Amino acid sequence: MRAAILATVVLLLALAGCNTTETRLPGYHGDPQVPGSVVRVEAVGSYPAPVLRMLLWYAKPPTAITVPEAVSLYRVTYWSRTNGAPILVSGLMAVPNARIVRGTVLWMHATNIGRNQSVSNPSLQEGIFLSAVFAGGDYLYLAPDLVGLGVSKATQAYFYNPTTIDVALDFLRAAQTVVRDLHRDWNPNLYVAGFSEGGHDAVVIARELERLKPPHWQVKATAGIEGAYNLADITVPLAMTGAAPEQDSTYLTNFALAYSTYYGRPLESLLTPVSADRARRLFDGEHPKQIIGHMPLNPRELFTPEFLADFDQHRPNWFMDALRANEGYRWAPVAPFRAYYGDKDVDVSPADAKFAVQQARQLGGHAEAIPLGPYDHFGSVLHAVPKVRQWFDDLSAKPNATPSA
Repeated sequence: MRAAILATVVLLLALAGCNTTETRLPGYHGDPQVPGSVVRVEAVGSYPAPVLRMLLWYAKPPTAITVPEAVSLYRVTYWSRTNGAPILVSGLMAVPNARIVRGTVLWMHATNIGRNQSVSNPSLQEGIFLSAVFAGGDYLYLAPDLVGLGVSKATQAYFYNPTTIDVALDFLRAAQTVVRDLHRDWNPNLYVAGFSEGGHDAVVIARELERLKPPHWQVKATAGIEGAYNLADITVPLAMTGAAPEQDSTYLTNFALAYSTYYGRPLESLLTPVSADRARRLFDGEHPKQIIGHMPLNPRELFTPEFLADFDQHRPNWFMDALRANEGYRWAPVAPFRAYYGDKDVDVSPADAKFAVQQARQLGGHAEAIPLGPYDHFGSVLHAVPKVRQWFDDLSAKPNATPSA
């Protein structure tokens, strides 16, 4: 019975998604030297509120989520930078039918090894489902694919803060252009959120925005769901134990390939020749099926004896230094920050959320750790998302900023 219902939901989503209305947008001629310059906007779906409500009903979140609005989805391709060089990237923009929005939700996605599951494709979970949750609730929903996903064929800049910040802020710039061309008002109230890798990224971006204080982007709240914040001392040491078999080897290979690429270090200084060859061949976004089910259950098998000796003896190592340089916890949030975690998560330790909140409070910031109950990594997100949406609704109930063009 449930399978039949799922088939019905998928059919409705497919039929609704095919109803891509004319965007009535101008032709764009993006300039690679202008970060946030729009290259192309593609309509990728238009979903009536009843279809979105059926999707949420099928997902069975523990708390009901109201969806009053129809939503139109667009893939936005734009120019950004990585290590100072122009790079073409993309993201999903979901626009509610409402003329006046509560604000903008900037969503940072979880770890993804398959380009076909890029948020802007759009993926079912972080593309359509979260568009229903947030855009269906009167927010503009923005979800950058990041480097290595979407239209980008580069190596993923996985947990590499400089590029994550550039790509996310440039997406905000691109989105402002598209919103203007859709003859809509821009609401500067910004709600930053993300899951897993995205929980870390949400903190990094909110921290940078609070440092910059741009008048057209005002952080009102930050929500990290199962975020990995203390990479060197909590996240990676847990992954090295293999507590989440195969997943840990995937996470660690992504880390090694990204930092080798963006710090210009030899991959073989970390990974064995077999592991390095597999990373280069398969971690390109095109081979997820060849990765899943073919990674070592013991992640230590990925690494050279020399690196393992440094790691075990806590000796200086360029990779561990890079992890510390890309932390997500040295921050005193001005706008409130909530770190949501499940007690049974073995992909990202609950200690990560607790540590980040403790550090934020010690620095005088507004932070709170929110336990979700006895749920694992992926079970936690379904319990957290309704709470995040309700929290954003409560904060935006009395808008204190005037929408601007």
